[in-house]
Amino acid sequence: MAPLTRLSLKKGNQTLPISTKKIVGNNDKKVSDNKKQLNISIKKAKCPSLRIQLSALTIPTLKSLLRFNHQNSFGNKSSLISRIIYMVQHDVYPQCPKCMQGRLKIRLHRRKDQSKYYCPGFPISFRSPSFHRCNYITDECRKITFDFPSNSKRKYLISIMNLLRLCHRIINPTRFSLNRQLQQLSSTSKAPSTSLSVGQELHGYIVKEITPVPEFRLIAIKLQHKLTGCQHLHIDREHKNNVWSVAFQTTPKDDTGVAHILEHTALCGSEKFPCRDPFFKMTNRSMATFMNAFTASDWTMYAFSTQNKKDYYNLMSVYLDAVLHPKLDEYDFMQEGWRLEHEKTDDPNSPIVIKGVVFNEMKGVFSDSHQVYARRIQNSLMPTSTYQYESGGDPEAIPTLTWNGLKNFHASHYHPTNGRFFTYGSFPLSDTLAFLNDYLNHYEQQKAKTISLALTEESHWNQSRSVNITCSPQSFVVDSNKTTTASVSYLLGSIRNTWETFLLNIVCSLLVDSEKSPFYKKLIIPNIGTNYSPDTGFGRNTLNTTFHVGLQDISKDDVDNVIKIIDDTFQEVAKEGFEKTQIEALLHQFELGIKHQDENFGLKIILGLIYSWIHGSDPVDSLQITKYVERFNEEIKENPRLLQDVIEKYFLKNNHKLIATMNIDEEYAEKKKQKESELCQQLISQCKDKQSIYKKGLELQKRQSAPQNIDVLPTLSITDIDKKVIRVPIIQGHAGNTYVQLCEQPTNGITYFRCLLNTFDLPNELKPYLPLFVNILTK
Repeated sequence: MAPLTRLSLKKGNQTLPISTKKIVGNNDKKVSDNKKQLNISIKKAKCPSLRIQLSALTIPTLKSLLRFNHQNSFGNKSSLISRIIYMVQHDVYPQCPKCMQGRLKIRLHRRKDQSKYYCPGFPISFRSPSFHRCNYITDECRKITFDFPSNSKRKYLISIMNLLRLCHRIINPTRFSLNRQLQQLSSTSKAPSTSLSVGQELHGYIVKEITPVPEFRLIAIKLQHKLTGCQHLHIDREHKNNVWSVAFQTTPKDDTGVAHILEHTALCGSEKFPCRDPFFKMTNRSMATFMNAFTASDWTMYAFSTQNKKDYYNLMSVYLDAVLHPKLDEYDFMQEGWRLEHEKTDDPNSPIVIKGVVFNEMKGVFSDSHQVYARRIQNSLMPTSTYQYESGGDPEAIPTLTWNGLKNFHASHYHPTNGRFFTYGSFPLSDTLAFLNDYLNHYEQQKAKTISLALTEESHWNQSRSVNITCSPQSFVVDSNKTTTASVSYLLGSIRNTWETFLLNIVCSLLVDSEKSPFYKKLIIPNIGTNYSPDTGFGRNTLNTTFHVGLQDISKDDVDNVIKIIDDTFQEVAKEGFEKTQIEALLHQFELGIKHQDENFGLKIILGLIYSWIHGSDPVDSLQITKYVERFNEEIKENPRLLQDVIEKYFLKNNHKLIATMNIDEEYAEKKKQKESELCQQLISQCKDKQSIYKKGLELQKRQSAPQNIDVLPTLSITDIDKKVIRVPIIQGHAGNTYVQLCEQPTNGITYFRCLLNTFDLPNELKPYLPLFVNILTK
């Protein structure tokens, strides 16, 4: 096919050039010289006819020419060419000034009272037969010349043709390599640049480090607040969905769930915004794409994201005031934590029970056998550290927490010195730092950082241990004789060692994550149990990483057999290693995970970094995953037994091993209910004035139903919302008889393919197999 840059179109006797050079006959200079020498009259080569030149173009390009002139672009190639030739020779009617999509048309047979020209409307879409009607009429209309693209438009049409040539390569990937598709169908944006320099002071902050991370197209900027010493990580990246978060290390020293209750209570109003539940009220006053808070085993985080700049600072003010200056009202503590209250609040004769949002939430958690199993294993695997306690709160211990205990925990933990601030996106960092500095300049750096130093690694055991766990009966049981769960857990290395954590993550993923993994073959395929035990896999949510593997829904007689299979599988893997194809597939998944970046990419970054960052490791080091992938490839070439050595070190020679079993206790729920009743009676006996329970219950009910002044909260107005609609250009065309849409975006080297298949003509007897077909097709 002739390239578009060497095409000229002819209108009558007039040549309409599309390129900067007209097409002339080849070797024109040589022909002229021969003409002079031989005195022979030779006619110059004629420019190809308009129809011939148009025939050299593809259907999508012809349609693009028509769309460029706002004309009907539907039909086969012959009709498109004829339509363009007619319009070139006779000019075209202008665009309708009313609907802006239809073209004016002459009324051939009209009455005297009818206008000469009218707009027939336009088809709504290619697939839809519906037609948008327009009632515009006029008596005057001047035709315009059929126009061809300028240089800039011509480049656009060339890119259309180049992309459409590759459509069949997407549909038939066996002919062309994936790498070639990625190179031609995706574009990668350059990482943003920054004017900041290391050591620079900016609004009370000092720039500590600037690190480009090209694999994520971002620049990581580490800063420290001079007055408080708090750390700040900013990810400078061209992304409209900006993220802000603050995290505090909140290490529990008991099972009262003080960190969890504080997270709830802090969101019940602050000094600047004293209305109840400002976060729920902000949902109608904000354009936030995300708003939430999290309580983990040893940290608490508050985060939001938004695309609107004013909304960004509105939410930041609400969040900062909530975490640094919360009201922590006694009645808010009673509502969110726990309280004694009559079962019927307005009936003093009804029985007194324990109520509270967190109390009831954790009762639900501990009624789930999977949750009970996973939490008890963590408590038992690390019995001397903070992880021996339940950060969410144990319902049997929550009522021992006092209001003063909550306030003291906030004073010692929710200090900027103990905070990790994170920002992400394209909003100016300077404005964010100035805003934060206004809040932080009222604090001073804590002299003793006892919070950070208190968290130490768990001491390793000399020999393995075991634990027996009980749970309530499950709602659905496949086999009543198979209700036992058994697993083996290991304490591994420190999360502060990024390379070690990366290596262990690979090994643990190879062990359990795929159908080719050793434990899947040994545990799942033999059908000893229904599935892996809860929490199976690599755990990196504590200071020491962990690994768990086991089976659920097995018989009691199979417990020893399952433990033996697990030990034998480790021995076998240490001897034989992993399949090369399995390692390559896992690394490929890692690379895809690195490059895949959706709208929540900023949130995923901070949720991935916080586990190690909160324990003092370098957050930027955890971002540079590509260097660890390269290091892994180099080391496994030098030492083919690299992964087998990891198996030997961390599993075969590791005595910090916990064997856990869980069995059903038919009286589990009744025992829990009995303990709650005894605890309630104990609390009632400690209450000197029982009448105050009734009065406080009424007062809390009154406060909950009282109207709130939400005008104190910031809000957005219509003028704060960008009126520009971001439109993503979609190129439409055909690959054979298949309708194709192409969207060119900076996908960092990944081609995303989606196909819709019409199953209308599929026989009814085959339709039940569709889910299986789709599942196999996408593997």
